[in-house]
Amino acid sequence: MATLEYLERLMLRSRRTLLVTLGLTLCVLAATVVIGWLLARTLIREQISHRDAGLLYAATLMEQADVRGDDAAVALKSDEQIGFDAAILASRMKGVMGIRFFDAAGRFTDSFPANIQPRDLDSHTLGFVRQLEPHSHFRGDTPMSDVFIYLPSFATGRVERIPTLEVTVPLHRQDAGEVFGIAQFIVEGHSIAAEYRTLDRHLTGLAGQILFIAGAFLTLMLWLAFRRVESLNRRLARQNIDLSRANEELAMAARSSALGAVSAHLMHGLKNPLDSLSRFVRDRGSEGNGDNGTDETDDWQDAVAAARRMQALVEHTLEVLADVRGGTVYDIRTDELAKEVEGRVASLAAKRGVTLGIQVETVEVLSSRVANLVVLVLVNLMENAIQATPRGESVALQVLKEPRHLVFRVRDHGSGFPAHLRSRLFLPCKSTREGGSGIGLSICKQLADHLGAVLVLEESQEGGCVFSFRLPCTSESSRPDLIPAS
Repeated sequence: MATLEYLERLMLRSRRTLLVTLGLTLCVLAATVVIGWLLARTLIREQISHRDAGLLYAATLMEQADVRGDDAAVALKSDEQIGFDAAILASRMKGVMGIRFFDAAGRFTDSFPANIQPRDLDSHTLGFVRQLEPHSHFRGDTPMSDVFIYLPSFATGRVERIPTLEVTVPLHRQDAGEVFGIAQFIVEGHSIAAEYRTLDRHLTGLAGQILFIAGAFLTLMLWLAFRRVESLNRRLARQNIDLSRANEELAMAARSSALGAVSAHLMHGLKNPLDSLSRFVRDRGSEGNGDNGTDETDDWQDAVAAARRMQALVEHTLEVLADVRGGTVYDIRTDELAKEVEGRVASLAAKRGVTLGIQVETVEVLSSRVANLVVLVLVNLMENAIQATPRGESVALQVLKEPRHLVFRVRDHGSGFPAHLRSRLFLPCKSTREGGSGIGLSICKQLADHLGAVLVLEESQEGGCVFSFRLPCTSESSRPDLIPAS
């Protein structure tokens, strides 16, 4: 459960990172496309407006050449007059509404027609024409009152607004670089405004396509990259969790090994004192007399029984330790093993008022080395089941055979294993049972691993738990060929 929660948190963080990164990347892409759109729009608009400026400038120069070559009388005209006449002739081009004339310093001198609004030339435009370069300026919404002093429509109080293009050209001889005058053509700009709208529409469509294609490509690349990173993070998280569990299992194995050594030393130390205590209690119990002799005899008999159980426990533990350390190996059948387990837990079941049910569906033969370890596991599971089962209910041990496993199932009728503890089911913990050590299931898991078996919590609900102990059928654990004929 903790593993799943950790992986879910990791995946959530990874998805948030993906969304943030993708959002920032798309924002940068959109900003880049918008900046490119604005730059391209500005440059192309300048080219469109400068195109008309170049045409009017060329027409003015041509008209000046024509005026100068008409007749000898023209020689009496000044350069300013020739430039004025040439500009008037050039204004016949379609869309020209009027002309302003300026001297070489940019001061207004005249206009054609006469009702054109007078104004001096701005310094920015003057800098271009002094270098013999035409200059154009598009105004998308020009009031007619900025162009003309008076129009008949002004009498109605309605001032029309139209797009205009102001083209300013230098007036000079073709063979000389000195500017003697400046002409500013005021051109009706509906056609240019239409070109601008078409340009904006095409550039917007192109920018949208670029944004969509590049955005889709970047999204796909980032998604694939984050999928790869997410997969690596999951693998790394699982490896970290597995490593943590391995460390815990190693620590538990060390504890179990130390516990085994201590247990062996302790059991050898207890064996002789228990023998002496058992004989003493048996002798005193046989000497009971007097008025309370019967009651005292019963008490001594209980003490004798307790001493014998302690002796049996010590003897069995020593046998298991001897088998594990390479002592004599003999065969034990599964039905005998089940009876051994039943005998070991019968007194606890009677004390708790719990009924035992033993069901052996297959008879197999195990080596004593394996069987004794299996008994230790099953006894622990049965004792836990008895402790968890209410009085009047039952605990069952089932032995059955699968194709490759010998299966032992222990079923109780308790309240189920707490969900929040299932992820640490086989790890040492603080026991909630009086007298418990908290390492019983952990030791069972270590013993199962030692045998190559699998110990799992197969079911857990309000009606009880089922623990399954699956022992592989190998030459050491199960030998059906040794089953005696029945």
